[in-house]
Amino acid sequence: MAEDEFFSRYHKAMVEALGGHAERIKPRIASAWVKEWQEKLDGSIENPDEFARAFEGFLSGELGFADTTRVRLDDDLLLIDVGGCSICFGNELLRKEGKQALCPILPTGLTAINRVLGKKATLLGVDKDGTVGDCTIRYRLSEK
Repeated sequence: MAEDEFFSRYHKAMVEALGGHAERIKPRIASAWVKEWQEKLDGSIENPDEFARAFEGFLSGELGFADTTRVRLDDDLLLIDVGGCSICFGNELLRKEGKQALCPILPTGLTAINRVLGKKATLLGVDKDGTVGDCTIRYRLSEK
């Protein structure tokens, strides 16, 4: 629990320190994470089902930002179900002070789909059930 509290406060402090630059930093964070993951993969993954399994492993294992992370495909949609996200608790502290939140997972999905799967991704939105830390991120996949 102390680790989660620390991370929430650290995330809040970093976003505040970045000020107006926070939005520009998100794609850079995503790019760095995906680049490192792609190097470990030694390339790309063309099969969407294999990509979903590997991306889920990356999000839950290597990044480990949430208690649970599930990546699933539904026709031309890629969905990321997140439970107990550490980033969200830091963002909640920011929102309580009327400040803008920062979620680097959204562009990480876009970047991974583009670079690793080789598809175009469109962020359709984030569905939240009201529980802080839980959401479903929705992307539409299409050919480049």
